[in-house]
Amino acid sequence: MLFSVVEPGLAGAVVAHRAFYEMTLGEMNKNSSVLSVSGRSAYSVERDCDGWRSIEDYVIEFGIAGGNVQRILSHFESWEADAGDKYSFDIEEKSTFEGDKQFSGFAQMTAQGGDAFFNNELNDKVTLPDDTFFPMQHVEEIIESANAGTRIVAASVFTGAEPEDALMTTNTVIGGWRSSEAPNSFGGFADKGFWPVNIAYFKPLATASEPSYEINFSLQSNGVVRDYEIDYGEFSIKANLLNIEDVSLPVCE
Repeated sequence: MLFSVVEPGLAGAVVAHRAFYEMTLGEMNKNSSVLSVSGRSAYSVERDCDGWRSIEDYVIEFGIAGGNVQRILSHFESWEADAGDKYSFDIEEKSTFEGDKQFSGFAQMTAQGGDAFFNNELNDKVTLPDDTFFPMQHVEEIIESANAGTRIVAASVFTGAEPEDALMTTNTVIGGWRSSEAPNSFGGFADKGFWPVNIAYFKPLATASEPSYEINFSLQSNGVVRDYEIDYGEFSIKANLLNIEDVSLPVCE
């Protein structure tokens, strides 16, 4: 994630890149059935002439009480229009404890709101409020807010997960800029610091004060995430960036 900058007019602050992360166990409480975590993730954001294509592949093994090991192997691919009005996604997941999943879908927004349609067994449909962000749009909103000194961003975000988890209400807290040189392995993607960011995710109709999960991450001004931690309550997963690569940019008329 030498370094190609996105052409002016093609996108905002985020640069196209491919990042590789190592995943380990973070915190866990006494009630956690997960005792260890190990895994790798490869995440890329690529440009085309009208939007962003994102791809994430990961494999994670969970050490469970009693000596059992559970594994998830996942592939997620999405495309998001620059205009923020269209989004499509494909998911394939193999899991030793939840079975195999494979589905796709698309979402479309208007000024009055939108709808997301799922190509699954039930052909689910999810109604989207008019303030819904798609993932890349949300990241750029966070960066713009951080540059403007805004510290709290509330938004509905559609991520393209399973229907009951695809639309989430989020509350983002952006910390002050921290000057910190990136490791040499970042190459041309290095920035002179980062913002510490926390995003809490809630089900839209949830009444509990505790979020479904939280993500804490170190966000550079070019959209590269140095590290992140996903907190599920009973345990968390930490991810540290191992390597980052350039990806080619499109030639657009």
